[in-house]
Amino acid sequence: MTNLTFLGSCREIGRSGFFLQEKDESFLVDFGVKFQNPPAFPPSVPLDELQGIAVTHAHLDHSGGVPIILSGTDASLFCTPATQDLMILLLRDMLKIARGRLPFTSKDIARVRRQCVTSAYEETLPIGHHFEMTLFNAGHIPGSAIVSVRCNGKRILFTGDFNALESRLNHGARKNLPKHDIVVTESTYARRRNPDRQKIEQELVDTVIETLERGGTVLIPAFAVGRSQEIMCILESYDIPRKYPIYVDGMARKVNDILVKHPEYIGSPQAFGRAVSRSIIVQDSQDRREAIESGGIIISPAGMLKGGASHFYFKKLHDDPKNAIILVSYQIPGTPGAELVASKQVDVGNRTYKVTADVRMHHLSSHSDSVGLISMLENIPGDPEFYIVHGESESCDALAEQLEGLGKTAHIPEVGEKVSF
Repeated sequence: MTNLTFLGSCREIGRSGFFLQEKDESFLVDFGVKFQNPPAFPPSVPLDELQGIAVTHAHLDHSGGVPIILSGTDASLFCTPATQDLMILLLRDMLKIARGRLPFTSKDIARVRRQCVTSAYEETLPIGHHFEMTLFNAGHIPGSAIVSVRCNGKRILFTGDFNALESRLNHGARKNLPKHDIVVTESTYARRRNPDRQKIEQELVDTVIETLERGGTVLIPAFAVGRSQEIMCILESYDIPRKYPIYVDGMARKVNDILVKHPEYIGSPQAFGRAVSRSIIVQDSQDRREAIESGGIIISPAGMLKGGASHFYFKKLHDDPKNAIILVSYQIPGTPGAELVASKQVDVGNRTYKVTADVRMHHLSSHSDSVGLISMLENIPGDPEFYIVHGESESCDALAEQLEGLGKTAHIPEVGEKVSF
């Protein structure tokens, strides 16, 4: 009999973690962090018989606690090569921001590379005596994976975060998945319909051109992993770099370097390569001054204006109505980005800024919406039971109701809940 324990991300987003036990062996999928004060990690698990840990993708809500696990075991870490490199980058940044106040050290982060066994999509790996693992493309960010685990004659699918739609950066998630008995699925946007992606891209480009033609500068605060690169690819597809300078700052610069080394995880490596080669990488304060004065486009983390180089640019550009600040992702309530959208007034540091620059929201999602979730999940063969996680409580309820309306069996587990099969 196999036991599955839900360690986190139940009726919440953050600290994803799932623990499988079969006889005298165990296996983990994800071990993330939820950012609060102090940061919250999934509960500890016994490591003596741990055969390995699979990470769906590099975002810290799925990978942020991995060094805690590796510090206590020689078990292998399994993920795609792109996820390995991106995860190390994000973990190092997390430790730097926390100034060492985390339950792991830089030596533990070094174990990520030392203990990692990278896997390509569609490759099946035996793990211990009782487990087999296969990764499928999740379409969320470059290198993201849906994890399929076989044990005790059953197949369990962990979707992680997925997006079935193709974007300028990513191929969509694999849709024709094999038969599974259990599916553990995200539900982030189970109550949302995403706007047409082509329409959002066109509106984004229109805002950029409108701003530049009136002599303004465009600031696009964007997530370092995935969103910054997608914006670069969109602008490249409309030939914007030929007419206006595009500056890339913050951690997005290092992410670009990583992804150039992993072209197999990019939808169009050629287009991405052109976008990178035609952008200007900000190296120092002189480059930042040039970016502000250039009448061009600045792409810089953080995506919700919570920190990073985007703070510097915001302070310089916020008070000129010729300029535009374009937000391209969901803004969590309480973040500076959410304040900006709601009131055009933002608290940054110890000062309140009243914003006269044009503020626009052009939301590009990396998650499947309610239609995409159902379309993907209802077509998984084998009439699986569904366990719904990684969403606000209302989103979990909505997805469960939709699946049950299609005659499926759906559960919403609690943190620490254990199921056997």
